Parts: sequence; C-alpha cells; structure tokens
Amino acid sequence: MAAALLLCARDAGLPMPAALVLNTPQIDLTESGDTFQTFNGVDNVLRSLAPTNTLYAAGADLRDPYLSPIFGDVSGFPPTFLRSGTRDLFLSNTVRMHRKLRAAGVAAELHVFEAMPHGGFGGDSPEDLDAAAEQRRFLTKHGRRAQRCRQVIDG
Repeated sequence: MAAALLLCARDAGLPMPAALVLNTPQIDLTESGDTFQTFNGVDNVLRSLAPTNTLYAAGADLRDPYLSPIFGDVSGFPPTFLRSGTRDLFLSNTVRMHRKLRAAGVAAELHVFEAMPHGGFGGDSPEDLDAAAEQRRFLTKHGRRAQRCRQVIDG
C-alpha cells in the first residue's frame, strides 16, 4: 500500500517523503512473480492471497498500478529500503521492485535475510535484529538528509 500511495501522491503533484521502506511488499496482486509458485508451502507465514486480492480490487484490473505498483512508473520515488527473506513468498515482489526502482534511477537498497519467512521471525532473532538495525540506519541517513534540505530551504 505504501508504494501505491506514493504513486497516487506523485501523480497528484504532492511532494515525496524523504525515504520509503518496503518490508516484504505486496506490490503485485496478480502474483506473477516466481516465488508465488516456488515458495508455495515453504513460507510458513503466508500463502497465496489471490482470493483476497480479487476482493480488494473490487472488479478493477489487478494490473492497475494503483493496486499493483510493480506495473507503474516509479520514477521520482524517494530512496527506498526493501527487505525480504529467502523463504518469503513475496521475495519475487521485493526483488522485482528493487530492479524496477534501480532502472528508474531511484536509489534503492535490497536486503534479503537467510531463511526468513514473510514478516520475519517474530522480532527477537538475530536476523530480525539485523533487519531492524539496517532499517534504522537507512532512515537515520535519509532523515538527516531531509533535515539538511529543510535547513537550506529555510535559510
């Protein structure tokens, strides 16, 4: 939803935030990525959301970029942090979005954690702690950049 919100905001001429975090994002309601097949039953947290996706779309085309941002133009997005795991059903979503952002000239960091299912391990594993530290580092870096920009603009 965060990526779809930014597409809508950008298209409405609103300013972009200093940074974007996409943790195991659902950016493709068509579930066309490879891991929707290869990780079916491997991810111990998540299964296909196809029926839910159809319900959520309420008759709209699942490829509509405001529903599935992977099919949209992501140029002008802010620096983006993407996280997934090697057992996350949404790994394909995350990797494909990273490549799309990079192709559009957006600074994007991809973090994939070993054996991590969708959403992580519950918060206390070394991988969860490492993921949280990486995300904090990214947000601190871009938060400072935004703060410096405001200081320059404000004079």
